[in-house]
Amino acid sequence: MPNEIFANARAAALEAKLLGTERLFRMADCARPSDAIKIAQETGFGEGAQEAEALIEAEERAYTAFVRETAPGEKYARFLLLGYDYHNAEAVMRAKHLRRDPKPMLGAEGMLPAALLEEKIAADDYSAFSVQLGGALAAADELFVLGGATGRRVSALFSRAKFSEYAALAKGDALLGEIAAIRADAANIGIALRARSAARAAEMTVEGGMLAAEEIAFLSEENPDAIREKFRYSPRKALVFAALEDFAAERPLMQLERAAADAALEVLGRDRYGDGGCRPFLRYCFRKAAETGNVRIVLTCLANGVERAEICARLRECL
Repeated sequence: MPNEIFANARAAALEAKLLGTERLFRMADCARPSDAIKIAQETGFGEGAQEAEALIEAEERAYTAFVRETAPGEKYARFLLLGYDYHNAEAVMRAKHLRRDPKPMLGAEGMLPAALLEEKIAADDYSAFSVQLGGALAAADELFVLGGATGRRVSALFSRAKFSEYAALAKGDALLGEIAAIRADAANIGIALRARSAARAAEMTVEGGMLAAEEIAFLSEENPDAIREKFRYSPRKALVFAALEDFAAERPLMQLERAAADAALEVLGRDRYGDGGCRPFLRYCFRKAAETGNVRIVLTCLANGVERAEICARLRECL
């Protein structure tokens, strides 16, 4: 794999092609998704695709290919692409037992080719995968065979395995460890607020975060005012308060997702002009992922008639 100098140099060259806040706000001003797509394509975003979903898919394929080709070590490539592998593995497992073609459910390939996932999962052979992913696949297989598979239980299996692997990859790396902890805590905050039961939340809690089991239980059962008071001085205050904002409005936890993405970028933005290692490469990758998420938000909102102010409020930091 390339070394850090090469990876950082390629990332620095590509940063100039990021959309930036000004273009995203121009996109949010558009009356139609097609007009916003034209603005995104000013920098080559989406490789010429004309439809919203095709645009996002093309950009995600380009991003994952960049990571595979450029990451300065397999650990970093796997850390960045783990979510894609787990999404596709879960999709193939579900398709296997539902006797459906998995292709419509698959996203961009991470480190694992879709063909490999289909071949191995069809054969019940999980030895080619990490201990965490292989264990989730075997456990999901058993749930389906025994008739105990539900959407929530299967998703929880893959989520817990994914975060276990994030923690394993981050071991001994302070930078990845801090990012993994932010992601895990955000996931557990969301789990707790949705569960509204300490016992149910405990079944789905993921590892690798800073929040103690007692804090997760508190989040799952106490009222919003009590939660705000308890976490007023917590290092995870921003995540908790963002989640409560969504929870109060009875909407998906988009503000929590934004707060988690912003927190990770804040970590990567430290010592911006004097840092060594592969932080510049990682910073670009997280900015690119945030940008793609922002384009999806804008296009989805425009298609559903959401007002500009609300669209801009949902955008993630990508500076």
